[in-house]
This record gives sequence, structure tokens and C-alpha cells, in this order.
Amino acid sequence: MYFPSKRDLWLSLVVWIPLLGGFIPTVLIPFKNGQFDPVIAIIFVPIVVFVAWLWIGTGYTVTEEDLKIKSGPIRLTIPLENITSIESTRNPISSPALSMDRLEINYGKGKFVIISPQDKEGFINLIVRRYPKVTINGNIKKLDDSRKTRTKVMIGVVVVLTVLTLAGVGTQLYFSNKPAEYSIQDGTLRISGEYGEKITISDIVGITMKEQIPKIQLKTNGSDLGSKKKGYFNLKDIGQAKLFVDTQKPPFIFINVKSGLRIVNTEVPTETVKLYNELLEAWKQNSVTK
Repeated sequence: MYFPSKRDLWLSLVVWIPLLGGFIPTVLIPFKNGQFDPVIAIIFVPIVVFVAWLWIGTGYTVTEEDLKIKSGPIRLTIPLENITSIESTRNPISSPALSMDRLEINYGKGKFVIISPQDKEGFINLIVRRYPKVTINGNIKKLDDSRKTRTKVMIGVVVVLTVLTLAGVGTQLYFSNKPAEYSIQDGTLRISGEYGEKITISDIVGITMKEQIPKIQLKTNGSDLGSKKKGYFNLKDIGQAKLFVDTQKPPFIFINVKSGLRIVNTEVPTETVKLYNELLEAWKQNSVTK
């Protein structure tokens, strides 16, 4: 008879949220934006698959003669006649168990393995029925009320922390994915959104529009979601520049400011051209007034 492992909610959150949190920005979003990197996929996807294998493939089978334990690639067979005792435990040692509501199986000479069958009582009853000589130590029933309360409190804390973490990550992803907005007024170019700033037109020393940007070599301080780049990056043959671009949607406006290079564009190429013309006109008018 097969007994799947019990899976604690808090452990599910601890394991899967970081994995999915890493998978979305490093694999899913770049793939959606046409910036899929097979090297990252080769590294990351096997990790996710391996953890899923452990998560789904952890369980215990009691046959007429053996206890068979499996957890992903781990396989262990223990003859029932070798089992000396079974006791409840919350030992956190690494083991083929996905819950802290565990059983310690002692067998052979000083050997033991820790498991966490979802149906503990059914598991133990079947072992005893198949091999009556086994000794059962401790209470195999469910947690008493006080331990249930502590468990619920712990789960509640984990859930709250998880929700807050997800909210923070979600907010960060939202603003990183949201295009910058531009406005020109009162002699100032205003760039709103993440890493936004105000650029005084009089501080601009040159404006050009190009169909390509130099190769991005390194992100120094910014957000990088697939083709959407915001913040400071090192560019080949240029050095550091501040970007507000979607690299898949040329053209790009190069704004040389006294404090450094800015490169911007919009989601719509015609809007980028319009912004360039407006900015160029404002810059020329400012130069005339000087």
C-alpha cells in the first residue's frame, strides 16, 4: 500500500516561492519579451524539475515483506523484519520527508530513517499488522491542542510573510515592467517611473536618434526584465549610461547631459520619433535664448 508524504504549508511556501520568484524574471519574462537565454534555462530549469521530482515523488510503500521509501532519485528498501521500533519525532534533519510531523523508523543495528506519511496511523497500523514484533514508542495520534495552536500560529506567520514578500516582488516587477513616461515643460524633461529624474534642458549638450544602442555589458544599478532596461548600465565603447529603453523597439534617443549619457525610447516607435522632435526643438530654442 502506498502512503504519500505529508506536505507542510510553510515548507511549500519556503520551497516554491523562491523558485517561482526566480523563474518568472529570469526565464518566463525574457522568453515573453524575446530575450530568452538558453544558458539560464539550462541552469535553472533542471533545478525546478529536480525539486518538483522530490516534491511529487516522495512517498512510502508497505508490501508484504518490505518498506520501500522513495524521494526523487532516492530509493531505500527496508525488510519489515529488520524494523525494531517506530516513534513520533519532529527532528528537522534532512530526510525523505516533506513535513515536520514525522516518524523515525529504527532498523538494523543503529540505523534509522525519518519519514512523514500523510496517514501516520494507517501507516503504523499496517506495519504492525504485517510485522507485529515492531515496537511503537510515543503517541502516534495527531498533535494535541496546544501544539495545533502553535502550528497554526507558525503557519499564519509564514503566510503573512509570504504575502508581504509576494506583494513586494509584485510591486517591483510591476514598476520595472511599466514603460517610462516623458514630458517637456518649463525647460525641463521629466522622466517618470522607476529610476525617473528631471533633466534641465540647458544641461543637455547634444541629442541624436539611432536605430541601435551599443552592447550592454553590465548592469550596475537598475532593473533588467528581458528587453526592458531601466537604470545604470555599462555599454561597450561608451561606459556608463542611464537607460529607459525597450531594446526590442527602436529607435533610441541619445541625450548627452553634463552629468552623463541618457538613452530613452517609448513602446511605440512613432511616439519615440515625436518625443525626439519635441525635445530637439526645446533644446534648440533654449540654445537660441542663451
